[in-house]
Amino acid sequence: MTRTIVTFGAVLVVLVLLLVARKHISSDKQSETKGRETYLGLRNMMLTGSRTKFSLAPTSSPTEPWGVTMDWSIDAGTATVVAMSDGSASVYLSSGGGFLGGIGQQPIRDAAKKAVSIAVEVQPQMNKTETFPLSEKGYVRFYTLTDAGVYTTTAPEVDLSKGDSPFSKLGNAMQAIITEYRIFQQKQQAPRS
Repeated sequence: MTRTIVTFGAVLVVLVLLLVARKHISSDKQSETKGRETYLGLRNMMLTGSRTKFSLAPTSSPTEPWGVTMDWSIDAGTATVVAMSDGSASVYLSSGGGFLGGIGQQPIRDAAKKAVSIAVEVQPQMNKTETFPLSEKGYVRFYTLTDAGVYTTTAPEVDLSKGDSPFSKLGNAMQAIITEYRIFQQKQQAPRS
């Protein structure tokens, strides 16, 4: 009888542990799903928004970019970098993290404006689109946002890094936004003396 009670107790403990582990895994999956939904919502808002919705100044022509995004496939998912003509810049991570705004920091603002000015140079080499797929592994996808619509192109990551793509300069400018956010974050975390 004692052995039956001990066995029953051990089985009960195992069941409780499994239920707790299952609840924890379920909670992690819900958090991961919520992060992905937030990411996709922010990304979609940028790609389907308008210059007037974002209160940006008019451009000199309907096809001149007022914004640019870069989707970059990374090990943990996708990073989307956004730059706007007013100097605002954001980095969205498919995990749900990232950085928003940046306009209040001069280096980030300057990096965003530079990226948009480079987008103006390369936009004629892009194709108009009404769909916004994410980049595939090994590729980077760019979108330019204009009053005439959204234009897109992809480039192999390796060509961008070697400088062998006509979009290398734009890729570097978008990477500079990430760099400026990292520098800003490091300054924020540095101990005050």
